[in-house]
Amino acid sequence: SYLLMDADTRAVLVEHNIHEALPPASLTKIMTAYLAEVEIEAGRIKPSDQVPVSVNAWQTQGSRMFIREGTTVPLEDLLRGVIIQSGNDASVAIAEHVAGSEGAFADMMNQQATQLGMSNSQFQNATGLPAEGHYTTAWDLALLTQALIKRFPEHYAIYSERSFTFNDIEQPNRNRLLWRDRTVDGVKTGHTEAAGYCLVASALRGNMRLISVVMGTDSD
Repeated sequence: SYLLMDADTRAVLVEHNIHEALPPASLTKIMTAYLAEVEIEAGRIKPSDQVPVSVNAWQTQGSRMFIREGTTVPLEDLLRGVIIQSGNDASVAIAEHVAGSEGAFADMMNQQATQLGMSNSQFQNATGLPAEGHYTTAWDLALLTQALIKRFPEHYAIYSERSFTFNDIEQPNRNRLLWRDRTVDGVKTGHTEAAGYCLVASALRGNMRLISVVMGTDSD
């Protein structure tokens, strides 16, 4: 499925199967980071918080920022690990810090989705690793991205950073459009076997911002 949306008016310029429920892979992390920003705005957590890394977070499979079990990591570094490096380990650490467990965090993700009008989405985890009943749609992801850009512009700026170094390991932003078009300033890639290759992107030219969502392609 795919769509191209005007970020100001929500006018859909191009669309295909935009309400079809599909596995979102790491596009899930847009909601993970968004929810962390909601909690920061509410004063319940702070970017400077030293977040403990559990065995559970450290052992999470897939893409990682390489945090170590038994250490603490500043929340602002974990957010960059989620957004730029697509770290599953960082996503779980944030979920546990905010809600006590990843399951409780997923409940908060679903409450947030309801508030944003994401009516065909259900989250089971903070990473996007394959899970039964974990799905969203191109339209819902566009709504989430629009809210992210409008509500948290300073946080959104992280999505345009081209790399992040943690633990002496530098990893590039997986969104290669950041190098190809200077007007592109986000957002997030995703890939699993079940989800295929996915990308949410946004660009600003003059006064016009567009948001694109592509889900389930067979190559990057």
